[in-house]
Amino acid sequence: MNRLLPVILALLAQMIFASHALATPGSTELTQIANLSASLDQKYAAGSISSAEQAELALQESNAVQLRLQSWYEQSERACHDTFFVNDCLSDVKQKRRLYIVALQRISLEAKALQRKLHIEQLDRELAQRQAKP
Repeated sequence: MNRLLPVILALLAQMIFASHALATPGSTELTQIANLSASLDQKYAAGSISSAEQAELALQESNAVQLRLQSWYEQSERACHDTFFVNDCLSDVKQKRRLYIVALQRISLEAKALQRKLHIEQLDRELAQRQAKP
């Protein structure tokens, strides 16, 4: 039994270190997502989306990064199930995702709000034109 204890401890240590390494699959992917998210956050600062074209572009770019983030999240979540500390790994992955999803969702919401506003203004103009005709 005394001979097995160091082997068991060594295996446990390897599992712990391996779980941390597996918890961040595609860490270069996460770095790229972080960079994209930060650049979009600067490019589309709060209140800066002012045209339909800009809103459409912001929405497309934000959705593309959100899809990459979701893909990374799902892959990381699956990798966590192979680790020793599954719940800790899942918690870390969720926290990392939350760091970037907030800015991306803000951009999407702002772009969609502007699109709705412009659409309603267009409908109001069309209604006014129809009512103005005799």
